[in-house]
Amino acid sequence: MNNKKFISIYVRNKEITPSSYYRVVQYVSKLEGRITINSMSTKGIYSMHLNSHQENKIKWFLISAIYFFIILCRSTYFLIRDCMIKPKYIIISKSICPRYTPYYLKLLILKLVKNTVVYWDFDDYIFSGEISKTEAEILEKYSNKIVVTNEFLKAKIKPQYQDKVILLPTTDGDMQGYNKRELRKKRKVLFDREIKLIWVATSGNIPNLKKIISSLDKAAKIVSESYDKKLVLTIVCNKSVNVHLEYLEIRNIKWTRDIAIKEIFNSHIGIMPLLHNEYSLGKGGFKLVQYISTGLPVIASNVGFNSEIVNESCGFLLDDRKDPDVWIDAIIKIISSWNYWVSYSECAMERWNKKFSFNNNLMTWKKLLDS
Repeated sequence: MNNKKFISIYVRNKEITPSSYYRVVQYVSKLEGRITINSMSTKGIYSMHLNSHQENKIKWFLISAIYFFIILCRSTYFLIRDCMIKPKYIIISKSICPRYTPYYLKLLILKLVKNTVVYWDFDDYIFSGEISKTEAEILEKYSNKIVVTNEFLKAKIKPQYQDKVILLPTTDGDMQGYNKRELRKKRKVLFDREIKLIWVATSGNIPNLKKIISSLDKAAKIVSESYDKKLVLTIVCNKSVNVHLEYLEIRNIKWTRDIAIKEIFNSHIGIMPLLHNEYSLGKGGFKLVQYISTGLPVIASNVGFNSEIVNESCGFLLDDRKDPDVWIDAIIKIISSWNYWVSYSECAMERWNKKFSFNNNLMTWKKLLDS
């Protein structure tokens, strides 16, 4: 078989894994060649796995075991097929087999990566359980390029392999094409009666939000008493956040890609609080990139890559380690007048166009796949 333009992509699930979709899958339709996307897990079992922490221990164990067995079977099939077909390019999103790599699978991965061009892509600190040490060592050594979001993740690669690393931020091409004038007009109508914050995340990030939730409630009190408006927090997540607050109105919405886009369009400020830990240092600030791509002012904890996204023109970068109440002043500053909000909004869109545009990322992938 002619493998000249055969590209085989390994992802956890192409439909509902945000990192796989936004790092790789969203570019596929604009790339040349015969491209196969290999989902390591089915959509159904992956959804169950994401929510399994909400189940009792026995059910969690069963779901985890089924999830691992399915990944093992599917990865074995895809690896054997690709060892026979020998694609020209392999793209691996995070890992093929997480946490544990059986010896036979190690041999298959080795056979494949030694005979093709391999690009390994990840946008989180995956070395604390998402990938086995065995697979990480293989991919470090044999990948032609390692594509990550930031310097922190680059530093986690062994020094002798760091010259392979390419820094590529995560961005979103699905949100473009909207009418900017009409969107601003719609946000202005909402702005006159309520201020909408938005937080988009997976359930593992809920502790990040909870550290500032009481400060958001205090901000809501000021917004109500000084501006005669409601402060609303829209939470788009695979798990609801249920807390009793006095002034802040919380709206929980279950995450889907389309719903996340819709709710970002319907908001006024995008937020990304983070705990100050190693996992947060590895994050790529993708939600902030999504927010500014639609002209949303943003407020974020000054942790890791967040500082590469947010500047004083498009929002606030906060040192909230000692005092979460710094979030209050940031919110009030942005919403104190429509003109202030518009100024931040215009700068947010300009920053996205300069540093995080979809087309820039697409060109990087096209160059890699034409080498």
